[in-house]
Amino acid sequence: MTVVDYQPNRATDSSVVSQRPDLDITVAIPTYNGAERIPQVLDHLSQQEGIGSLKWEVIVCDNNSYDHTLDVIVEYQKDWPKEYPLRYCFVPEQGAAFARQRAVTESHGQIVAFLDDDNIPAYDWLLNVNCFAQAYPQAGAFGSQIHGNFQGNLPDGFEQIACFLAIVERGNKPHLYTPKSKILPPAAGLAVRKKAWLNAVPERLFLNHKGKKAGLASEDLEAMLYIQKAGWEIWYNSDMVVTHQIPGKRLQQEYLVALFRCVGLSRFYIRWLGTKDWQRLFKAPAYIANDLRKLALHYLKNGLYQTDLTTVTACERALLKSTVVSPAFLLRKASQEIWQTRLDNTQLPERQKWLQRLADAFESRHLELYRQEIVQVNSSLTLDNQTYVSQFEILIRLPQTAVGEPPASPALFFPTAERYGLMKTLDRRVIQQVFEVLDSRSEKEVNCLNLSSGSVCDPGFFSFLKEKLERYQVKPESLCFEIQACTLLKFFDDAQALIEYLKTLGFIVAIDEITDIEGYRDGITQLSVDYLKLSQTLWNSPDFTGKAVQAWVDVSQRRGIQLIAKGVETQSMMERLQKLGIPHMQGYYLSKLTPFTQITTA
Repeated sequence: MTVVDYQPNRATDSSVVSQRPDLDITVAIPTYNGAERIPQVLDHLSQQEGIGSLKWEVIVCDNNSYDHTLDVIVEYQKDWPKEYPLRYCFVPEQGAAFARQRAVTESHGQIVAFLDDDNIPAYDWLLNVNCFAQAYPQAGAFGSQIHGNFQGNLPDGFEQIACFLAIVERGNKPHLYTPKSKILPPAAGLAVRKKAWLNAVPERLFLNHKGKKAGLASEDLEAMLYIQKAGWEIWYNSDMVVTHQIPGKRLQQEYLVALFRCVGLSRFYIRWLGTKDWQRLFKAPAYIANDLRKLALHYLKNGLYQTDLTTVTACERALLKSTVVSPAFLLRKASQEIWQTRLDNTQLPERQKWLQRLADAFESRHLELYRQEIVQVNSSLTLDNQTYVSQFEILIRLPQTAVGEPPASPALFFPTAERYGLMKTLDRRVIQQVFEVLDSRSEKEVNCLNLSSGSVCDPGFFSFLKEKLERYQVKPESLCFEIQACTLLKFFDDAQALIEYLKTLGFIVAIDEITDIEGYRDGITQLSVDYLKLSQTLWNSPDFTGKAVQAWVDVSQRRGIQLIAKGVETQSMMERLQKLGIPHMQGYYLSKLTPFTQITTA
């Protein structure tokens, strides 16, 4: 995959970057939905002091964000100094480990210095990264002194657990992390030698490689252990100062207990990795016995009931309990992955191909959009007192990769997008492009857009749409959002809430891919929708009688809803549906695909 540099003269800038000799430092910023946080990080990086001769760059590794992170980076790149490029790459697989791995792979710097999107570096941070790298050539990695900017009340005894929130205050002198100490720096504010990482750290780490939903953490410690075991030194550099912005919700007991649970579930593997091979057989039982002892003592000291615990003691108990079950949890995880790998072996190359093409399309902001007209085949059946407006459905394709190759249809890449949690991102990128095209256009037409179940169930989707209406001059009545009938049935409450919100904003709403499953009609009568789009499966069945279609015709006429038949591919089928009373149809027989737009930033 290529990393796209969104500068005004993209081709020239990309060639400069690709021919650039190795730099001194790459600052890598993994981010997930960090649009609101990342500006402060970039502002501090742009004002670094004492680095006049330093050759460096910044890479923002977007870990499948579905907010406007990309828009923020593009805006910053317009005025960003070319001496130290600001680059962007899209990392489709969820998990910080993937974002960091991609950053190292794509970096041009000999040192890769990581900042999370809530890490604010001191103005001399980069200078001190470079000085320490020069003074300690044997250091494969070295971490920052990290202070907390707490945006909420600290629980009593917080200093006992502060290190689990990446607060590192270990004095004002450099400090070597020895293997015997069993302490390592977090990834926040961490600098690593690129060659040390590439030679020692596996491309796919075991911990947390599927994100927080895996129930694990500590993937940064796993990477550090690999580097340390390869013979490199790991250091603490007190001169590299970072401020960690910690919102109030991360100081709440619920969040902290969940964090400690993830750390505990990961602990057995960290211990296993940090133990010499010949010692593992003896140390593993000793670890388990000692963990059980500590947990029993904790119960004796603090009582049996969770409600009796303070925030700190609740965190301690969560850590101890999850540490005890860590071996069994990780064994199950390993066995599941072995089984899943066997299942994936035949599909993995194909999935990786589509994953790369999706990531390339996101990085280049190039999703090909087409539209198909919804044809009014019988104007006499149009609802009373309605003036017909041209209607289209927006369809997405991935750009071709070779001359003469057709653009890829959703049937090819949707399974991969769904598998890797990319559908919400895909929805928002398509909506963004549609708003850009329709901005200030005066044509009277309706363009229909499909929404995935991820967007239907996402509360943040509400504010996303509102922001687009405020930013662009687009009439809401020119857009129709389609919710699939199966999504409506599965997530009825979420779909109903979204439909109500869409209607308050003035959008048109459709229920898409309706079949004759019992329960649709009763559910739809409760909703304020404008279009019903019937699935082709209704009339492609061998025992098609027209009764199911006629039932939907009756519903649409009774409710004053426009009925549309999809997948009409023959003259005879069109005529049969006309006789049943359907005035609007869609299909390749009636209308071919035409390009809607191809948006790029070049």
